[in-house]
Amino acid sequence: MFASLNSLVFSLLPLQLTSPDWLLRVINALLANSLQLLVGILVLLVARVLNGRDLKLAKRLAWIEKSARWWGILLLLTIPLQIHAGTTSIEEREARENQNILQMRQRLETIKNANDQSQLRRVGANLPSLPSLLSPASPPTPPPHLESPLPVIKDRMIADLNPKLNAAQKEHLRRKPERWHSFFADAIRNGIQAGLLATAFLKITKYHYKVKTSTHSQASAPTHS
Repeated sequence: MFASLNSLVFSLLPLQLTSPDWLLRVINALLANSLQLLVGILVLLVARVLNGRDLKLAKRLAWIEKSARWWGILLLLTIPLQIHAGTTSIEEREARENQNILQMRQRLETIKNANDQSQLRRVGANLPSLPSLLSPASPPTPPPHLESPLPVIKDRMIADLNPKLNAAQKEHLRRKPERWHSFFADAIRNGIQAGLLATAFLKITKYHYKVKTSTHSQASAPTHS
């Protein structure tokens, strides 16, 4: 039990409370370690049943059985949390990809509408394939093809940027359904697992209160001489 809790604590590091990917990682770790934790509690309950007269053991287990209720509630909360974190993570990734595609389109339009080489030099300095970015520490040097006539320069830069834009768009369209399919599969699997584990932990709590009520009833029952 302590080993599973220790693994869960280290899965929280480094803390990134505003990151949906961090929250998804914590939820997966919580589900994975809850199974080991449940097995440990069940073993202790069996030990208690086999040693019913051991009051010291029963007293030590009382707080564990009570905390099982809150652990079960925490597992139930992971179901909506995972949906929120998963959708937020996908939306953030798609927003970054759309932003990159938009920037490439804007650069392409700037190249097409450029009227002099100075505009092309400013656009070319931001293109990762051009030699000026190979050594950021040194001052940018214009690529050799910028010394050609303006129409030739524009055609070469458009020919260089168009395939990258098309590849980025195709990759974005390919990844979008894959992300959602993977998210739905994980959400369904983790949701079922969280529901089953939460049920088991809540059953432990129910068993605890049942045993406690039975003990109090026996203690308050009148004795006959």
